Amino acid sequence: MMEIDEIYSTLTLEEKVSLLFGKGMWEIAGIRDIPDVIMVDGPHGVRKPIDIHTTGIFEGNNAATAFPILGALSSTWNVDLAYQVGETLANECHHYGVHVLLAPGVNIKRTPLGGRNFEYLSEDPILAGEIASAYINGLQENGIGTSLKHYAANNSEFERMTISSEVDERTLREIYLTAFEIAVKKSNPWLVMTSYNKVNGYRSEENPLLMNQILRSEWNYNGVTISDWGAVTNRLKGLQATLDIEMPGPSLSRQKQLVEQIRNSEVDEAVIEASVKRILELVVKAIEGKKFAKDTYDFDQHHLIAKQVAVEGTVLLKNDNDVLPIKKEKTKSVLVIGQHAINPRIGGKGGSAMVTPYSLDIPLEKMKEIAGDDITIHYVSGYDDFDPSKNEMNQKEAIALAKQVDKVIIFAGIPEELEEAEGFDKEVTKLPESQINLILSVVQEQPNMTVVLSNGSPLTMTGWIDQVPALVEGWFAGQAGGSAIADILFGLANPSGKLSETFPEHMAHNPAHLTYPGENGKVHYHEGVFVGYRYYDKKNIKPLFPFGHGLSYTEFTYESIQVNKKAINDTETVEVSVTVRNSGAMDGMEVIQLYVHDYESSVIRPLKELKKFEKVHLQSGEAKQITFTLAKRDFAFYDMASQGWRVETGLFDLLVGRSVADIRLSTTIHVTSTEVKKPVFTQKSLTKEWLQDENGKKIIMEFFAQLSDELNVKDKYTLSFLKECPIPAVISLFGQKWMDTNDAGAALDQLIAQVNHENKTSEGGL
Repeated sequence: MMEIDEIYSTLTLEEKVSLLFGKGMWEIAGIRDIPDVIMVDGPHGVRKPIDIHTTGIFEGNNAATAFPILGALSSTWNVDLAYQVGETLANECHHYGVHVLLAPGVNIKRTPLGGRNFEYLSEDPILAGEIASAYINGLQENGIGTSLKHYAANNSEFERMTISSEVDERTLREIYLTAFEIAVKKSNPWLVMTSYNKVNGYRSEENPLLMNQILRSEWNYNGVTISDWGAVTNRLKGLQATLDIEMPGPSLSRQKQLVEQIRNSEVDEAVIEASVKRILELVVKAIEGKKFAKDTYDFDQHHLIAKQVAVEGTVLLKNDNDVLPIKKEKTKSVLVIGQHAINPRIGGKGGSAMVTPYSLDIPLEKMKEIAGDDITIHYVSGYDDFDPSKNEMNQKEAIALAKQVDKVIIFAGIPEELEEAEGFDKEVTKLPESQINLILSVVQEQPNMTVVLSNGSPLTMTGWIDQVPALVEGWFAGQAGGSAIADILFGLANPSGKLSETFPEHMAHNPAHLTYPGENGKVHYHEGVFVGYRYYDKKNIKPLFPFGHGLSYTEFTYESIQVNKKAINDTETVEVSVTVRNSGAMDGMEVIQLYVHDYESSVIRPLKELKKFEKVHLQSGEAKQITFTLAKRDFAFYDMASQGWRVETGLFDLLVGRSVADIRLSTTIHVTSTEVKKPVFTQKSLTKEWLQDENGKKIIMEFFAQLSDELNVKDKYTLSFLKECPIPAVISLFGQKWMDTNDAGAALDQLIAQVNHENKTSEGGL
């Protein structure tokens, strides 16, 4: 076994520096007796190039299990299943001699136009963080490292290598860093990958707030940090911010430059030592991970795991009149329309998404297998994404057949020329006109129609959604998606997916719409913490389909909610117990979602925020009680004044439901803040801030009584007017006569000194 201190002591400066750069496109380390560490792309499968010295971005990869996109995995809301995905990926990494999978990505889905949204998890940081943590644990507990990415605020592809995400620190902490924080603290990924973009003017890998302070100091992360490929512009600045590895390598000219900078004392060698030792620790983990390798691997079993993700990630968005499932006793013929039924899209495009599938299930074939001799399955293309000249003829054929069958299933989706991909954002968020026209024409002839969608992120559906009785979100569902969707359509599987992101009715409703994609090298996150459902909720805008939405073939009754305490302080926890029953006729799975609402706050907060969730399996008639534990962070916001997480004393609603818009149970508790920190008053402090403080109110009311006889602070209107004024303005407006004999500046300084002294004393600081 490698002894890190011993190995380090034998390395020359040049060798130490070489470890700070990739050895090639997919390798690091590999000098002297230090073995290579091979890392390849995820997150939807092990994308190892046949020739490890090539990029393999577009072709030339080994076959592997192609899992559904992370957007589908998060729509399962199933952390146990996410763990199984990680475990399966670990097995295939061992099979191909890979040590680290470059996944998962937890960047928040700020806008549906983001080109890489399909390979991220959610618009909500709690859901993204919990699914990512389970995924990471599944890999790392089976000997394969992960690289959590892209740190941070990398939420679109527009000018991705140069743009600066301009975001206030509260929003950064509450929305864009929380998923990273959860994954780091719960799962300790072997690596964290920085992003291409700048954050508030600093390149991510050079950003002292993100790297030195938050990641290393606050979260106590001591793993390896690695750049995204080709991101580094200044190796020295990155090193000073604790960026350990620049990829790809070897970048010999930069190595030589860095050696000279070290010799010229531009960077302390202790910084080099810390980085190199972290890299050597990674090598040790990779060596130890080999003990988990097996002699053989069951790719057929891996296929079944991929199918289970596709089944649980599929979301039944609409099912009017119980059009689904298809029942053999009531159905003799079904017409399947659409090229996605015979040529399914299994994933998005771009470097980290192009997995070569080990096998591939075709939806039409799997439907025919289930139908057997009981139901006749017809197929027509209906539209042609590659040759629009055929669309009129194809549509006429589809309409003619639709009149003759009992049900129609249209497989619709984003064609390949409208790619969802790494490197550029989406320009279109609706189905092609040929598909929309087909849907509207066919449904007039056959109302027993279902549309199955194949896409990586939300679509707008203006003009056709109200005409369609049943709608299934199938996502880019990986290699087993065909059998998964067939099982759901025929009722062999009960849909249990819930949306991990909001589907807006119109793209202009999205909170980022006004500032996307940015200009002059910056994109301003003016919506603040109001991302996704937080915005729609606050603005009372009804989306097309809300966050957390998803139907089932059975019914669930939310029977009761109980708490073990009705009042706590912010150092205590409260247990919330929820009883849910499957009151329908079919076994199924339900996602119980717990949101928290703050009654009153000194800062603007969302109406409700997801804090806990759990997916449970319930047989028909079965009831289960699920208990969640809430602690300080679940009630807190990030307070800029104190630079920490703060709970304010008051009432909080605990809301439990099937989606953010479908709350079934609620209760209220009181939380008391133990924080004794008092505000620090300045000349800019508003009257209302003085009045909100016990000492401040006494002092300022006495002062107002001296200032002017006209200043009637008992009058409601007068007091409302004063609240928004700083004290110098009050003196100027009402104290002209008083100032004839008093020094306003000195008097105000005395008031400020008095209140700050009394507050400091009451804190116990004097």
